[in-house]
Amino acid sequence: MAADKRPIVWSIAGSDSGGGAGIQADLATLSNLGCHGCSVITTLTAQSSVAVTLTEAVSEEMLLAQLNALLGDLPPKAIKIGLLANQAQLQQLCDWLARHLPDVPLVVDPVMVASCGDALSKSTATGAARLDYRPLAALSTVLTPNIHELALLSRSDIHDFSSWQDAATCLANELPCHLLAKGGDFEAGVARGLAEDLLLFKDLPHSSGLHQRQGFVLASPRQASSNNHGSGCTLSSAIAAFLAHDWILPDALILAKAYINGALAQSYRVGTGPGPLGRPGACLAAELMPVIWPLEDYPWANPAQVLGAPWLAAPTSADAVSAKGVGVKGVSAEGFKTLPHNLGIYPVVADVELLEALLKAGCRTIQLRLKQEVLPGSSAEQAIICAIALGHQYQARVFINDHWQLAIAHGAFGVHLGQEDLSQASLEAIQGAGMALGLSSHGYFEALLALRHRPSYLALGHIFATKTKVMPSLPQGLARLGAYSETFGSLVPTVAIGGIDEHNLDAVKHTGVANVAVVRAITEAAEPVTAFRRLTQSWLGRAATIASGISYAQQNAGLSDRDFIRYGSQLLLPRVSEAGQLALRAKTVAIVGLGGLGHHLARSLAAAGVGRLILIDPDIVELGNLPRQLLYNEQDIGRLKVDVAKEKLGRDYPNCLIEIEPELFGPKSAELIREASLVLDASDNFLCRHNLNRACVKLGKELIAAAISADSGLLCHTAPWLNPEAGCYECLFPRDSTGSGRCRDMGVLGPAVQTLAAMQSLAAINTLLGERSTLGRLISLDCRTLSVREAALCADPACLCCQTQSQAGNQTEAQFMTGRPELSREENCDAN
Repeated sequence: MAADKRPIVWSIAGSDSGGGAGIQADLATLSNLGCHGCSVITTLTAQSSVAVTLTEAVSEEMLLAQLNALLGDLPPKAIKIGLLANQAQLQQLCDWLARHLPDVPLVVDPVMVASCGDALSKSTATGAARLDYRPLAALSTVLTPNIHELALLSRSDIHDFSSWQDAATCLANELPCHLLAKGGDFEAGVARGLAEDLLLFKDLPHSSGLHQRQGFVLASPRQASSNNHGSGCTLSSAIAAFLAHDWILPDALILAKAYINGALAQSYRVGTGPGPLGRPGACLAAELMPVIWPLEDYPWANPAQVLGAPWLAAPTSADAVSAKGVGVKGVSAEGFKTLPHNLGIYPVVADVELLEALLKAGCRTIQLRLKQEVLPGSSAEQAIICAIALGHQYQARVFINDHWQLAIAHGAFGVHLGQEDLSQASLEAIQGAGMALGLSSHGYFEALLALRHRPSYLALGHIFATKTKVMPSLPQGLARLGAYSETFGSLVPTVAIGGIDEHNLDAVKHTGVANVAVVRAITEAAEPVTAFRRLTQSWLGRAATIASGISYAQQNAGLSDRDFIRYGSQLLLPRVSEAGQLALRAKTVAIVGLGGLGHHLARSLAAAGVGRLILIDPDIVELGNLPRQLLYNEQDIGRLKVDVAKEKLGRDYPNCLIEIEPELFGPKSAELIREASLVLDASDNFLCRHNLNRACVKLGKELIAAAISADSGLLCHTAPWLNPEAGCYECLFPRDSTGSGRCRDMGVLGPAVQTLAAMQSLAAINTLLGERSTLGRLISLDCRTLSVREAALCADPACLCCQTQSQAGNQTEAQFMTGRPELSREENCDAN
């Protein structure tokens, strides 16, 4: 993110001389999450990882001087408040904020006790560690006390879940702000294997009426780490960071909780006491997201039911495994009917005649949404019955919006419900009828609530401003759609909806969302059927559709009986299953270099069921390639490798679309790389690798690079926008790296190349399935001892690629994609 676009966030807190908490933790978190952090120090503390030996408040003059100095030059988009030394300082700050910044989002972490148990704040000369936060709460967005702080603020004795909930409710009733009562330090939760927080909302702008003044539990599997110094500071500053990035409060809380889970997973010990947290960047992986449960029906007595949430990692305890058969609101844990990830263009119409015309035109997923009241015997009821019958006639997936009783009665394929309809519909009856269920969501909070029910698809909206429906939420935009797609895309088919038309369809497609629902782009078109066909052609890609010879219906079908036999072994893996196999079919992988590594990658990914491969290599087959490049034989000598690969792989794996490009530096290469879900570097010279890396950074593509020379192989997985601390390939090997490192110069054994290629293939498949276990890691293979070592990648602050992306990125597209022949054909080739 460019520096001039970074939102400014203030941290008003104490200084931790140990570096793990306070201002130090806040500034590290804010920077890690793309904000510019400013500090107002309230208290100096002499502390280590084991004790606080002295605290000293700054003077009233110094506090005011810091605030006033920042106000004129660096006004904040959000503020985090941590340790306040005493009641007088709290009141002074409260008065200043009310006068100067009354409307800025304010996250208050009422720090009164350090992680080691020592008191930090004092309300009187007697040393009582309790402040009255009610004056500050009137200005606050959310208050985030832990168990001990909640007990002090509510004057309660908290000894079990019931007393904890009572204390939180009591405090929430006293305060005008939202309350997040943290339970990570609650001993009662340790044995349950869960970290649970209580979330009590007041009135929420831009959110569903269902959430106003409601209580929820946020639960995550407890991280196996005692290094939690500064976790409260990190959480509150992360909330402030996401608020500064304009996320609504419910979503900011969810993203901050995911960040804490990722940070705890990267925590480390530096002293003899609990160590600080890592700084993982924005954590969008589904398994880091908390489970959200309405407080009124949270299963306190059955924590395994929470651990059975579909996006969490596979449960390890017998109780959790058995709980996977326990659903929500009577719905079994198998969830609703499974759909292919690729539903294609999904029209939403209010007219049966138009619905029939679209079905005749080849549409296979469509929704009937009637806004008027549907009475028995009315024309609206007849329209629903007719739409269901047409779905049977054309063997299409016809969804009925809202009217689930009629849908059940007449055998509809599926029902679509909004969040507001969930409380009124009988999900048990819908599931019992064997119907599919689509659910709407407007942000992370609502999406996670919806996913507890294991729907057939998840609608994400509204992406752009729309006139078809009055929405309390704000338009989500493309960047957030990309984030949602990354988090949920491997779990369930995702459908973008809201203001999508032919003018923005390509931009929507590049976010990675699996499908789009369109309303006005079809219903208000002069020729709706023509509009549908044009949108479908654009979505699938004209060239891909023509080249593959695969019909629209075939691309949107589920797994066939033959598919179940072909992929049976990998379907048995829980992390693959039918949903994962369909996800692989929906992906596009670009492989640069078709030598020893690249040809193995192409065959492995095609065999695994990846739907589309883009193969880029200008080289021809030579006799010296044959010992390690097993796709080729003597009859292929002199032919382009991409031509041979397309011919042979296309014959052996007809379900995989193979696209080739023999020109490494050209405009077609640029467009093909843009379309890839993942890029694999199997080239064998630094200039090619650097140019490909820069293109991936510029275009926002994950890159898994591998190389082998003599008896040493290396693999690294980079995506600076997902893991900025790891940087990019150029951080590891600067652009002035020398030496060819090519097999023709250094020598290599064929099985060594195959071993590294298998590792790169596994890393690719895991990534496509949503498991980025290799991201940010450097893996080294010793081919003589068969030993593997690994290390964390570290970003180079001076990197001209990922650290100055705006400057280097423009250069990259010109260098890598415009056809300027920086390398000869021989230099470009992959001789592995």
